[in-house]
Amino acid sequence: MPTVKDVAKRAGVSVATVSRVLNNSEKVSEQTRQKVLKAIEELGFKPNLLARNFRKDKSNLILVILPTIANNYFARVVKGIEDTARKNGYGILLCTTQNSPEIAAEYLKLIERKQVDGAIIASAKIEIDFCKGLDTRRIVQACEFYPFLDTSYVAIDHKRAFYDVVDYLIKKGKKNILCAIGNEDIPSEFERKEGYRKALEENGLEFREENVIRCSYGWAELYEKLKNLCCLKKYDAIACSSDLMAVGAIKAAKALGLKIPDEFSVTGFDNIMMSRLYEPSITTVAQPMYSIGEKAAQILIDTLESPDTFKKQKIILPHELKTRESA
Repeated sequence: MPTVKDVAKRAGVSVATVSRVLNNSEKVSEQTRQKVLKAIEELGFKPNLLARNFRKDKSNLILVILPTIANNYFARVVKGIEDTARKNGYGILLCTTQNSPEIAAEYLKLIERKQVDGAIIASAKIEIDFCKGLDTRRIVQACEFYPFLDTSYVAIDHKRAFYDVVDYLIKKGKKNILCAIGNEDIPSEFERKEGYRKALEENGLEFREENVIRCSYGWAELYEKLKNLCCLKKYDAIACSSDLMAVGAIKAAKALGLKIPDEFSVTGFDNIMMSRLYEPSITTVAQPMYSIGEKAAQILIDTLESPDTFKKQKIILPHELKTRESA
């Protein structure tokens, strides 16, 4: 049975354009409309009535939920979402939660009110109680995912990524390695801690819970914790869960007179621009930020345009270790 995608391919237009024709939108030129109608006739395409109801009262807006816009990491993710949305005739509504599940839940109600067509949740904290009754076809998780929220998602393998960077430090001769992560209620942070644990144990080193430092993703809190850690000099490296954390670690090490990377190595995570520009430049894990946003948006748009062919997607994109001066 032909689908909306088949019609779009035959007519040489986007799925969004076919949808506009089916919904009698005035945004389509008469010439394009005729091309689409001809393709529909040639293929014998019959629109699914349930799918048409799904598309009813479209806003052509996608909600993007972030914990913050202060982190440059999210700027690249949002750029990928926005470019893909615009290409397909959608706009985006950007909302931040400061990792409050209650605020995220309020924003998600916009789907029920039909003020937005769907949502991309990019790393924002979500609680299971707030997800009951949601149409998960209309939601895609990006950057990481909560398993209890049964949606499509696009992310990297956070456990493997952190394993790779800690294993790299060990191969460089580092034995006493600290780990700095955020809140373990966020799945990616738990996975990164497990990657740290696995790298140590597979290299014959002992995992110690007291060597795991929990703090915010900025530089200041980790800087203060490390600067006041009287025994910091007994460690020879730290693997951080963000590039801004790494900046705090470098500043603290310098304040204590440690030479980087000879006496103390530092790694970050994300590969934001600062990691390349900071002195010393920061060894880090590069996430494909733009691609994460791009793919998440395309999955959601494809679902919104062809809900009758919905299939949950689980996409894990590759990461890359960027070796620089700090390690």
